[in-house]
Amino acid sequence: MKKLLLLSLLILFFTSCSKDDDDTNTTQCLVCSSFGDADMTSSELSGFCVGARDPETGETLDLESIQVMSALLNAFGASCTIE
Repeated sequence: MKKLLLLSLLILFFTSCSKDDDDTNTTQCLVCSSFGDADMTSSELSGFCVGARDPETGETLDLESIQVMSALLNAFGASCTIE
């Protein structure tokens, strides 16, 4: 009886754990269709995605830093979105 109770609790424990949303598994990247007056190319932004490492500083990029870069490029006339 104790084994059955323990087995039931283990099954309940593993099935009640929260699952990650599918949206968090997709990588969000900065995509620009035009650059306006900004002095950048699409090859320079190819790795500008959430979770990527900045080669200059070694920091991991987060969604906030990508949003800031998008706003900055859009202010200079670029047409950038986060996809």
